Amino acid sequence: MKKIKIGSVSGAQGLRGEVKLFHDSGDEGALDRLTALFLRGEGEETAFRVEWHRMRKRTPIFKLEGIDSRDAAEALVGREAYTLEEESRPDAEGAWFVTDLVGLEARAYGEGGGLAAAGKVTGVIDNPAHDILKIDIGGDIRLLPFVDVFVPEARPEDGYIVISPPNGWLD
Repeated sequence: MKKIKIGSVSGAQGLRGEVKLFHDSGDEGALDRLTALFLRGEGEETAFRVEWHRMRKRTPIFKLEGIDSRDAAEALVGREAYTLEEESRPDAEGAWFVTDLVGLEARAYGEGGGLAAAGKVTGVIDNPAHDILKIDIGGDIRLLPFVDVFVPEARPEDGYIVISPPNGWLD
């Protein structure tokens, strides 16, 4: 079962054990489908069944089974929140996770204007500003910010991404 990070517990809400979630999944609709949250922190992972959730302004509030007091909720603050990939997959046709890019070929435009293989995506670094792709270029791992200017096109269904790295990056 592959898990996807969707945010972190940012605080307690009320007196009955609800937790606030700082969520960075980009898909608030996916929160409606969650049946479990996996919280990681202090070298351990704990699974919780989601009893219910609601939105308070733009902040998701979750009630987790077994967390019944403010003190118990506060003990979870700072833990990273994960869910099962199949529960959080976006509904939109053609939607994908950035982790789906791992294993894809990275192609760049050559001097003649055509696409040519440049390397392979080997990993993704979760970064607060934007994700960073790890790309293997002839045995050398290079880092490329996953932003439109450097990755103008991603085609996971076709097995590649198009990169437009800074001058000299491929050398």
